[in-house]
Amino acid sequence: MKQTRKKKMDLRFKLYLIILVPLLAMGGLIIWATIDSSENASLMTMQHNNQQLAVNTASQLGQESELIKTLSSPASEESNEYKSLRDELVKVRLQSGALYVYMYNKTSDGWIYTVDGANWDDMEYSPYGTAMEFNPQIQERLLRGEVVTTGIVDDPTWGQLLSSFTPIKDSQGTVIGYLGIDISAGAVNQVSATSVNNAYRTIIPIFMVVLILSLVMMLFVIRGILRQVRDIKSSLEQVADGNLKVVSRHMSNDQLGDISDLINIMVAQLTNILMGIQQGSNTLQQSSKDISETAQTNQRQSEELSRAIEEIAIGSMKQAEETEHSVQHSENLGKIMDEVGSYVKQFTYTSEQLSSVQVQVTREHEVLLEKGRENAKRVEHQQDISRSLTTQSELASSISGQIHNILKQTQILSLNASIEAARAGEAGKGFAVVAGEMGQLAQQSERSIQEIDEILGSFVQEIHRMGSHFDANMVAVKEQEKQIADCLQAFGQVSRLSTEVHELAQSLDSRTMDMHSIRQELEQNLSYIASATEETSAMAEEVTASGVEQQRSASELSNISGELAGLAGNLKSYSDQFQIEVRKSGS
Repeated sequence: MKQTRKKKMDLRFKLYLIILVPLLAMGGLIIWATIDSSENASLMTMQHNNQQLAVNTASQLGQESELIKTLSSPASEESNEYKSLRDELVKVRLQSGALYVYMYNKTSDGWIYTVDGANWDDMEYSPYGTAMEFNPQIQERLLRGEVVTTGIVDDPTWGQLLSSFTPIKDSQGTVIGYLGIDISAGAVNQVSATSVNNAYRTIIPIFMVVLILSLVMMLFVIRGILRQVRDIKSSLEQVADGNLKVVSRHMSNDQLGDISDLINIMVAQLTNILMGIQQGSNTLQQSSKDISETAQTNQRQSEELSRAIEEIAIGSMKQAEETEHSVQHSENLGKIMDEVGSYVKQFTYTSEQLSSVQVQVTREHEVLLEKGRENAKRVEHQQDISRSLTTQSELASSISGQIHNILKQTQILSLNASIEAARAGEAGKGFAVVAGEMGQLAQQSERSIQEIDEILGSFVQEIHRMGSHFDANMVAVKEQEKQIADCLQAFGQVSRLSTEVHELAQSLDSRTMDMHSIRQELEQNLSYIASATEETSAMAEEVTASGVEQQRSASELSNISGELAGLAGNLKSYSDQFQIEVRKSGS
């Protein structure tokens, strides 16, 4: 609670700064503008006064054009003309308070001082004929007959100055010389300081009244904003903690009130979506249980099939051994013609035993073929369950898409709130804070949905993988049926051969004299029986391998069922993190 209260105080402090800082900055700008305007006004006033003084002085000196013309010719500072003009310049300097007043002229050698209006006892005055240097642009304007007034310049010798230059004209308008008047920048600063003090007496009281009124309005506005913001923040914190039973109150008829209503709509939509997810997870768990039971049944049947195939293989091995013995007896037939009668009886007995084994194996193969068909039906049932799971997964993915759309709408609302805050100006910074918190909530929700999407994607992959195993099982069952049918056909051939052998044994009793020729035919028949036995053994091995593969597929199917159950549990645990209030359909 202390941490939450500290954050509220920080928001209040930020809102105060949003209003106070611009007001203080505005006050500082006003003061700076006042000072700058006063300095510029003072400078312009002094420039105008100095320029006007130079023009008036040049006009008075123009009335004494003869003295100036006489002075323009080679003259001495001891001449009456020089003394008279210098006295007048000293008088102008003292009356105007200027720093320097002087006359100069343009000669073929350049600009020279003619009369310096310094005091007679000033040893640092500029004598007649001293070279003068100043800005070339000012020189061009003077030669065009213009009056030039400079800004404040920093002279390395005389300090900061403000100068006015003007041509001196006679009654005919001819330029007979030039006049320069320099004033100190200290006078400009003194006038500027006086103007600034007068401006302060007017501006500062007005600014203080505006500041106090702004603070009072700020308190009322911030109080209303913070009340709605506290309620919105509390609602969002409860939603972030997984409580979807919260209801945000509508306190103000502005964008914050609209945000409060949108929070309630978002909570209702999230509640409906999470209820759908919980129902889908329950269905998913039940389906995984059905798959697990089917996999166990399939595994038991595969084990029974393997045992039957092992018995068939053992019978085939016995049949091969007996066939080898028959071949050996046939090779020794010429040597033991005396014992042919006893061997014929033994051969007849062997034929009868082979027939009985063939009948038993045929029955077992028929039973095995029937079980294989039952397995095919179960695999088809499993495929139907897999398709149902795929449909339910697509439904869960569509629900996730709806959540994404809601989050996008929330982000758009956050952006709109930021835009409205920007339009509201300085007082709308609080809206930007709320919009930022909504954007963070939307990002957190988007990460949770991304995790759910990853779980659903893994679930869909496992379903596809299970479907591929079902297809492989179906192919293996079909191959098994074909191999068993081939075995039955081979056993039919064995039965026919066994019948022929039995008939041959009966003929041996009456045809002993033809034993040699019959022995050759018997060897051929025995070779055929041996090849048939080898084929039967090979088929039995293939069927055994198919049974092992079917057992492995059933084991993998059981594992996949367990993984699906785990994924369904994880999905349900994610949805159970939210506290959902179940609303009636009529409410």
